[in-house]
Amino acid sequence: MKIRAFIAFELKVEETIKNLSQFVEKLKQHQPKMKAVEPENYHLTVKFLGNIEETQAKKIYDLIENDINNVYFKEGEKQYRLKGSGQFNRYSTIWVKVRGDTQVLQKIKDSLEELLKRELGIQKDKRKEFKAHLTIGRLKSNKINYKNFGAFKGIIKEQKNLDFGEFIIDRLLLKKSDLTPKGPIYTTLTY
Repeated sequence: MKIRAFIAFELKVEETIKNLSQFVEKLKQHQPKMKAVEPENYHLTVKFLGNIEETQAKKIYDLIENDINNVYFKEGEKQYRLKGSGQFNRYSTIWVKVRGDTQVLQKIKDSLEELLKRELGIQKDKRKEFKAHLTIGRLKSNKINYKNFGAFKGIIKEQKNLDFGEFIIDRLLLKKSDLTPKGPIYTTLTY
């Protein structure tokens, strides 16, 4: 059986989640058809796996636990900040930037890619540079309210240095994504 999966760091700091949610609501006032990421789904994707065999998930989980979490987080958690907003692809993806020692995140990404390729034959991402960001919303071009688009873009630009709060990273997680008409439901997989 196939499952849709990805590997990510989860945002669990309540104050930061609240700050992001308030910002998203402000954006939605100008673009009501923007698809906001649900606060319980805020995460930093390290690798999107797509559809994988369920039997492969346990092997991926074991690699993450033994070769990533036990190596990079044996000394404890790492602290980052979510600061500044921006957009990709003409406002189709709205994000906030992860600030801090992102070199460590790049090393984790590189180690993970190498492990998955060597141990399970999973292809590496084409883009090697890891752009540490947290997606907070998506806006399809056919759903843009052009009457309010200038104000929407203005809010994002005005907040390019806004500090949303801390993002504590203590482990990499294997997540399952079930797509529903109301949006995705993410489940952390453990074995």
